[in-house]
Amino acid sequence: MADLKGKSVIVTGASSGIGEATAIFFAKKGSSVTLNGRDSNRLQDAIAKCKAAASEAGHTDNRFLGVLGDVTDSAVRDDLVEQTAKTFGKIDVLVVNHAVVLKDDTFDGVTEEGFDETINVNVKSALFLVKRAVPELERSRGCVVCVSSIASLCVTKQGLFCYTISKAAMDHMARCLALELGPKGIRVNCTNPTYVKTRIFRDAVPDPAQNDATAEIFAKATPLKGPESGTEEQAEVIGFLASDAARFISGQCVAVDGALLRRGNPLNCIDQEAR
Repeated sequence: MADLKGKSVIVTGASSGIGEATAIFFAKKGSSVTLNGRDSNRLQDAIAKCKAAASEAGHTDNRFLGVLGDVTDSAVRDDLVEQTAKTFGKIDVLVVNHAVVLKDDTFDGVTEEGFDETINVNVKSALFLVKRAVPELERSRGCVVCVSSIASLCVTKQGLFCYTISKAAMDHMARCLALELGPKGIRVNCTNPTYVKTRIFRDAVPDPAQNDATAEIFAKATPLKGPESGTEEQAEVIGFLASDAARFISGQCVAVDGALLRRGNPLNCIDQEAR
C-alpha cells in the first residue's frame, strides 16, 4: 500500500491497543500522523514508537503530532482538525477508534448515566468529529474508517450491553455517512474486530485470568486457525480501507474475525461455554 506515503492521518484512541498499532502502521507506510489520547505519558510513548517505526522503515519526511484530550469535548475535536490541517497542510484519513466499555455493562447494571456516557463517547463524539473534519476531507477526497466491533453484528453479547448497542449504532452511522458524504468524494467504512486483548477490555475486566480465558475461548471458537488476531492484524485492514486500493469501497462493515461470525451468533455460544 505505497499510496499511504505522504498521507495525513488522524487516529483517535491512539495511545494504546488498536489505535496505537494503527498509528504505527501508518508511520511505517510513510504517513504523517496525529495521535489523540487522554493519557499524556501513553500518548508520548505511542508517538515515540511511531517515530522509531518510521525511521526503521526508511521514512524521514513524515511527522507526528499529539493532541491530548477527550474527544467528547468539542474543543478537543476542533484542535484535532485544526492542528492537523495546519501542521500537515491537509487531512486525508480520519480513523475513529476511541471507545469506552463500562465496568458493569449489563442490563441489570445499566444506569442512565452509564448509557449516556457510552453513547456520548462511542457514537456522538464520533459523529461530530467526522462532521468537523468534513471540509478538510472533502478538499483531499479523503476517507473515514470507524473501528466498531463484531459484537455489533450479532444479536447480543451478555456483559457488553451498552457497548454492543453503541457499536451497532456506529455501524449504521457509517452507512448513513457513506450515503451523505459520497457526493463530496469522501468514503466511510467500518472495521469490526474480533476480541483483541487491549487496554479497553483490561480496564473493564481487570482480572488477567478472565481476560486470558476469554481470549482462549475466542481462539477455540474461531474457524480460521493460526495465530490469534492481534492489534497489528486489525491495523492492516484499517490501512487497506484508507488506501487507494479501496477507492471504490464505501458504506461497508468489514468483520476482521477469522470467520467467527459465520457460526451465526457465536458470542452467545461463547457465553454458554464460558459457564
